[in-house]
Amino acid sequence: MERENSDDRFAALEERFSGYEVRDSAGEKVGEVDEIFVDEDGRPEYVGVKTGLPGAGSPLIPLEAARVDEGRRMIEVPSLPKGRIEDGPSYGDGREITPDFEQRVRSYYGLEGARDPEGHGASAGYHGADDEPSSGFTERGAGEHDSGPQDTDDLRVQRSEEEVRVGTRGREAGAVKVRKSVRTEREQVRVPKRREEVDIERVPGEGREASGAEIGEGDEVVVVQVLEEEVVVSKRVVVKEEIRLRKKVVEDEEVVEVDLRKEEVDIEDTTGRGTDRGTDLDDEAGRRER
Repeated sequence: MERENSDDRFAALEERFSGYEVRDSAGEKVGEVDEIFVDEDGRPEYVGVKTGLPGAGSPLIPLEAARVDEGRRMIEVPSLPKGRIEDGPSYGDGREITPDFEQRVRSYYGLEGARDPEGHGASAGYHGADDEPSSGFTERGAGEHDSGPQDTDDLRVQRSEEEVRVGTRGREAGAVKVRKSVRTEREQVRVPKRREEVDIERVPGEGREASGAEIGEGDEVVVVQVLEEEVVVSKRVVVKEEIRLRKKVVEDEEVVEVDLRKEEVDIEDTTGRGTDRGTDLDDEAGRRER
């Protein structure tokens, strides 16, 4: 596979995919598009992902195994989680992208069938000053064939399994409502009050002469005011009780059950000359931890 010069078509592809985020099957960001590879007809075929991990290469992802969301400027890989994508076949550090490497990429993402070596893609950019690729796909002509045993003929079959990732997120569990209503009650209150009363007493005059007194010709009326207290009712609003609501965080634990799938590999060697150099993964992980 050879790289072609960045013509207008490649420039348009670079501009189209510039800034696209690459996300995994759970929607978690893996990185951003670093490079575009096209087939011999100029159609986008692979994307290189810049993950930002120190010292890591750029994972190569077939667009055939991804979904492109142009509205959200995002490329989603629905088949693999972030860790698997980061651990996938990567290019960089002068590594040559050969047809065998391309086939390994396709197998890693579950794409069946080998591609025609004549149809390998080319990078849409990132060329040197002399327009020669610093690294790229190597094109193999139709007349070239591999024959005989090869020292570097390495076929890899990957065994995968699912790992559980558990987290938490906030959700509304309910609400506490405090509603006030008005209720009318009749209350009886005893109120002491005072009033004036008039006592009339008639005392005989004993026949004494009323000096200077005259009897008038008309009626004479004497008015004596009689007072009493009346009850005056007034009301005022007083605070009888205060209700305080306070939220607090209570830690709890919940047990969830998750079904995880694991791939198992059965090896049947009909030659009788195979050598199993496998290493127990648990033992290997224990040695790394130590």
